[in-house]
Amino acid sequence: MRELIARSEALPYMNALNSINWINVLLVIVLTSFATMFALANLTPVHIQFLGVSSASTPVFIPVFLAFMLGFFGGVLSLSFSRRKHKLEINRLRDENGRLQREVDNLRNIPLQDDV
Repeated sequence: MRELIARSEALPYMNALNSINWINVLLVIVLTSFATMFALANLTPVHIQFLGVSSASTPVFIPVFLAFMLGFFGGVLSLSFSRRKHKLEINRLRDENGRLQREVDNLRNIPLQDDV
């Protein structure tokens, strides 16, 4: 009986996971089709010169894709540094909170003394 109840309670959670997986699959399909349409619409050959380096004739979608990926990985890198900084700050604040909580507990346990 308990197993049946546990399964029925787990079903909404599993359904939520399955719906999220389908949303992810749908998002990947949409983005892939968009990227494919963009690549097929931009097949014009271009020559790129940057800092004295010249490239061969490549379709225009390749430099656009490379610029996008460079920006994406730069953003991920800066986000990881920011996240690390915030995690260190959270740990420092948790330690300080624990220290202050112990101090409050110690002050609450001090017996009251009468001046009489």
